[in-house]
Amino acid sequence: MDVERTAWHESESKLTELSAEFAGWRIGLGGSGHWWAVRGNELVRTPDVDELRARLNELSDTR
Repeated sequence: MDVERTAWHESESKLTELSAEFAGWRIGLGGSGHWWAVRGNELVRTPDVDELRARLNELSDTR
C-alpha cells in the first residue's frame, strides 16, 4: 500500500509541475499509464513523463 501511495504522490507532483510549466495545456495520466496533454486540436501521448515534457517544449518553441 505504501508503494502505491508513493507512486500516486509522485504522479500528482509531476501533474502539478507540468500544469504550471505548460499553461494552456490540459495534462493527465491515464489508467493505461500513458501521460497525455491536450491543447485545442493538439494531442501528445506517451508512457514517459520526461518525453511528454520534451515534446511539449518542442511544441511551445514552434509557436
